[in-house]
Amino acid sequence: MSYILRLFLGITASFFLSITAFAEDAKVSNLVKVFQGAPKLEDSNGNWIKLRGRLLYDIASLNETPIFGTKRDIDEDEFRAALIGLEGQMGSFKYVGELGFAGGETSFKDFNLTYKGPVNIKVGQMKTTNSMEETTSSINISFLERAMVTDAFGIDRRLGLLIAKTGDNYGLSVGIFGNSIDAKRNNQSGTTVLSARGTFAPVLEPGKLLHLGASIRYTENQTGAPSRSTRWGPHLATEKIKPVIGGDAVYYNFEAASVIGKFHAQAEYMAESGDLGSANGGFVQVGYFFTGETRAYKAGSGKFDRTKPLRPVSEGGFGGLEMVARFDTLDARNAFDEKVTAWSAGLTWYPESHLRVRLNYTDANGDRFVGDGLQLRLQVDW
Repeated sequence: MSYILRLFLGITASFFLSITAFAEDAKVSNLVKVFQGAPKLEDSNGNWIKLRGRLLYDIASLNETPIFGTKRDIDEDEFRAALIGLEGQMGSFKYVGELGFAGGETSFKDFNLTYKGPVNIKVGQMKTTNSMEETTSSINISFLERAMVTDAFGIDRRLGLLIAKTGDNYGLSVGIFGNSIDAKRNNQSGTTVLSARGTFAPVLEPGKLLHLGASIRYTENQTGAPSRSTRWGPHLATEKIKPVIGGDAVYYNFEAASVIGKFHAQAEYMAESGDLGSANGGFVQVGYFFTGETRAYKAGSGKFDRTKPLRPVSEGGFGGLEMVARFDTLDARNAFDEKVTAWSAGLTWYPESHLRVRLNYTDANGDRFVGDGLQLRLQVDW
């Protein structure tokens, strides 16, 4: 393990012990309350606006060994995400605008306007309506990175029109999309993408959930198609799998999730076939909260939401502590690449509702490489 990772682990452990030991002190308690989200400004008519954003700082110590090549030791750190934006609601209209600054580049994230009525209508830049794992925000997913399949099939943000109908335990959506804002800024050609998704929760009550869903996507041509490229786990890994699918491509997805008190589980299967190749894959993951929390869920959008610790540090508690495990696989052998399987385990500490410390270990095996390593993240959002 690298010196920088050992140092960061030590600092994190020291912070954890100090903050829990002195949480009863009023000054420390007030300081910790900074990590409980940005305030929402609201008027008497229910209109509101708030600042939103996140900082995700990662340190990784990884090993990659190509079957025909030299072993790579990766000891690096990065801001995985640095995002700032605004969201609000005015009457029946909700809006959001976000800019990302990670990697030394400015990029447009969600930039859209939604009319909320009997049928919701959203216009602007958003993700295509596919996959529970991809729809769930990166601050609320179980692991530091999503499963390989979501990036492998390029479920990305695009400019488009989305129509959705939601109920107490279901959601239906259909959309048509073109290029992204950043691609248009760079004069890159685009393609037409059609997508649809349906979700249903036959069991939905406090501490109990059964979620079922499916989605489909059509990509017209290869030019400007989704960026189909994924890593075996950590974002700082260099080994990539790049399925070549081509145009006239049909993607489909099946998803299921369950929550039973402190326990939660999730699984998805995805496949895509185009005029150049085809690929498929999926994942199964489970998690458990040692401190009694249960995973939050939004039925209308069919995704997991923010989990808040039952006894945060600011109230003299320990915070939340969660353990997760995942099996992840991607087969791109019919798309001019390789098959990869990965096992991951992780531990997440939730000192406050908007502050998390995460540690993941991943072990991956592909036709062309093997890799493993640790990744640590300090995550703050508001």
